[in-house]
Amino acid sequence: MEKQRIVEIVVRAIETANLGRTAEQQLEAKPTAALFGAPSPLDSLGLVGLLIDIEEAFQLEGHSVVLSDERAMSQRHSPFRDVPSLTAYIEKLTSAGGA
Repeated sequence: MEKQRIVEIVVRAIETANLGRTAEQQLEAKPTAALFGAPSPLDSLGLVGLLIDIEEAFQLEGHSVVLSDERAMSQRHSPFRDVPSLTAYIEKLTSAGGA
């Protein structure tokens, strides 16, 4: 799967998730946005919800991607920090036959 397409799906999922959030809880819907950590308004539960939304968006595109699994949680640097790190993680999953 192409990197640009992954970014588009992730950003679209953020936009959709933002519809159900207050202004203070919304994430930036752009390719460089922070997702989790200091600059992000998401708490752990919000992150899980966003990951589910992203997984569902990929499912609609015909790709089965599991984001919150042991591989993701055991990495030294979280793949959930921002859109670029999540994109790289998804790209790695899909190129390894994980989707």
